[in-house]
Amino acid sequence: MTLFGLDTRIVQGRGSYLQGEDGREYLDFLSQYGALPFGHNPPELWEAMTAFRDSSLPILMQPFHPPEAERLAGKLAELAPGDLSLSVFANSGAETVEAAIKLARARTGRKRILSTTNGFHGKTLGALSATGKPLYQQDFFAPSEGFDYIPFGDLAALETALRDGAGEIAAFLVEPIQGEGGVILPPEGYLEGAIALCRAHDVLSVVDEIQTGLGRTGELFCCSTLPEPPDMLLLSKALGGGMMPIGACIVRPSAWDDRFGLLHSSTFANGNLAAHVACRALDLLTAEEGRLVAQVRENGEYLRTRLREVQDRYPGVIREVRGRGYMNAVEFHPLHDGGESAILAYASLNGGTTAFVSSYLMNVCGLVTAPMFNDTRTLRLQPALTAGRAELDRAVDALAEVCEVLARRDGYALVRHILDAPPAPLAERAAALTQPAGAIEATGDPTKFAFLVHFTQMEDIYRCEPSLRQADETHMDAFRGWAKQVGPGYAFPVPNVASPRGARAEGCLISLPLLPEDMMGRERKRAVAMIGQAIDMARRDGISRIGLGAFTSIVTRGGAAVTDRDASITSGNTLTSVITVQGLAQVVTKAGLDLADLNVAVVGASGAIGRLVSLMLASQVRGLTLVGNPSNPHAPTFLRRVADEICGIGFDGHPHFVPYRQSVVTRIHALCEQMQLDCDKTGGAERVRDAFAALEDDAPLDWTTDLDRALSRSDVVVVATSGTDSLVDPLALAPGTIVCDIARPPNVVQRDLSDCGVIAFDGGLVKPPFDLNLGPSQVLPDGICWGCLGETMLLALAGEEGDYSIGSALSLAEAARIAELARQHDFAPATPQWYGTELPDALFEAFRERRALRHAARQARS
Repeated sequence: MTLFGLDTRIVQGRGSYLQGEDGREYLDFLSQYGALPFGHNPPELWEAMTAFRDSSLPILMQPFHPPEAERLAGKLAELAPGDLSLSVFANSGAETVEAAIKLARARTGRKRILSTTNGFHGKTLGALSATGKPLYQQDFFAPSEGFDYIPFGDLAALETALRDGAGEIAAFLVEPIQGEGGVILPPEGYLEGAIALCRAHDVLSVVDEIQTGLGRTGELFCCSTLPEPPDMLLLSKALGGGMMPIGACIVRPSAWDDRFGLLHSSTFANGNLAAHVACRALDLLTAEEGRLVAQVRENGEYLRTRLREVQDRYPGVIREVRGRGYMNAVEFHPLHDGGESAILAYASLNGGTTAFVSSYLMNVCGLVTAPMFNDTRTLRLQPALTAGRAELDRAVDALAEVCEVLARRDGYALVRHILDAPPAPLAERAAALTQPAGAIEATGDPTKFAFLVHFTQMEDIYRCEPSLRQADETHMDAFRGWAKQVGPGYAFPVPNVASPRGARAEGCLISLPLLPEDMMGRERKRAVAMIGQAIDMARRDGISRIGLGAFTSIVTRGGAAVTDRDASITSGNTLTSVITVQGLAQVVTKAGLDLADLNVAVVGASGAIGRLVSLMLASQVRGLTLVGNPSNPHAPTFLRRVADEICGIGFDGHPHFVPYRQSVVTRIHALCEQMQLDCDKTGGAERVRDAFAALEDDAPLDWTTDLDRALSRSDVVVVATSGTDSLVDPLALAPGTIVCDIARPPNVVQRDLSDCGVIAFDGGLVKPPFDLNLGPSQVLPDGICWGCLGETMLLALAGEEGDYSIGSALSLAEAARIAELARQHDFAPATPQWYGTELPDALFEAFRERRALRHAARQARS
């Protein structure tokens, strides 16, 4: 509530209006989920309570006859349809449902209770078991045994269930209109047909009018006009007039059972005060031949007409307006489809659409509403029955205002009021966002994947949410802080992932609202916890394959820190490395060169990707220099270990990495054989280097922390660091140099290279065999993705289970496996590009000319 600005302290309530402690007035269009038929503090009911106090009648007087409860039972018998005449009183709607379940079982001697999917009947264990929504049940070992569900509004399904369960089903429990399910109206004749089917199969019919009853729909009861009444009618909410908690299960004599009457009781049920207030509430509802209820019916039509006018004005925002009387709902379209706003996409995909809308309506427009419990894209509009057209017009105008914001996809306007508020204390992910709203159908299938993304620079935030460019620095700081508290969430669906082999997968992006600086140093531990939270969220939703993007891989040590979460994790670093080497070979060839003739420097060679790229390039290039971080005192040791691995490479069984004749590996192996050196053990690289020096020959393998020295000796530079600083300025390189930047954020300065003879391109970019659009997270041209996402999708397509690409010691064997899967499913290097722009042919022509001039100058000097 705090995160979404919905924790306003209310200090007064009169009629349809509330007042906050700051004096601001709010129009209440929630009315306590329909429990306030006359608004707040109706004077008529206070007068009734005062009169009751003055009478000195005991409030609670069991086991004696309670006169007010008996009077209430008589009133209900007069008002209820048909022969519904026996009342069992309770203290809440859920307790009323519990009583109905007990009575049905006692009367029939059967256990099974049939209800509808997406229905809602309360949160005590029996009522919860009848509630057809697993979200509310799973943590409470519900449903209890003996509860089954059928689709709402489907008489054929009901008939089949009754026939198949003959002799086993005690009762069918149903709402006339599904309230928390989204104000879902059944087909005409459904309730009448359901009661008839139950009678035909000797099953009790129980109609739950806890929300619809007592005037809410423009009728005193939804079942008032039916040819036959149900066996039980359940009431609560409005029965207490918004002043007292009370419920009533009204029963036909033919459905009554004396054993239930003898054994069922409740300490606070049958209380005289609650019954006295309920009697007065019924008097008000039925006064002047039900004038108030008739007004609700008439004004409800007016409200829906005005709401549909707003829908006509914003057809891309409002999907449907539906309801009856003063029980209405506005359902919004998914707001992520266009990909124009990360804030709206986040809200849409994480069950937060109506949380954001409710927050805006309350804080900006002064209108109190709330989401439906079972439908996160549907907003409830349930004013007090006494609300007039002035209140209806004000509510509709407020809704039109927020629809304008949504139509503009103005995420900043939607949250600006939250950013104006004082910072909330650090909290867990908002409880409102507890269920995905269509990001992916959860099944637990290995072909279902999720990929974790985050902002790599401030420009990413503005690109994902262009409306934030309006925000000043203070609001941007507030937005970043607020987003961290909200936590991870689904960002965009990735459907229709398919390969030419016929394999299919589907997935989604999960966004962490963090920049690299929010994930390093002291913040690392918190970032890892948030990554774990995102993985757990995906697993709860049945997603098996989880990919780690950018710094989510780095801070978890290539996924090693999160492999204990019952998920198949991949850092994606293996395909990134494989595609980098393949893409580099293509660029070199297009530049008119042969990789086998070139000297390559790998910057960041001791990292996971830099190391694997180095191991693969060692079999393909003439010379290799491993470059490490000069500020890290351990860098020389780490580089030497990688060099030792290169010296000890054995390629048997890895046909994708067979060394060229004059490659680094070939020359090292030849030297070791010639001089009988033991080069496949610790220290082998130093022995090899010393041996080449003794022969007065340049060693094909070197390692250093002197970046400038490495760059000056290299034809190709591969940058694969995990830092955020720019390390290489391409204009400072010699003409005829090729630079491949795998780092994210980029470590190579963006320059105009059109006439300098240097080629720079982004490494690790994958062209999958299908159209790909990542919505607000699409930083690359459509149809292209980073290798880490590519590996996640590839493993899902292949149906691979288990972890891949974990840690820093990625293996050539796994690289060979990933390379083969990529070949099978047609994942290839993307067309060479840099900062989102494909490299033009003119750039390659200029490169060849400048390199030729450089080569001629060298020849002349020699």
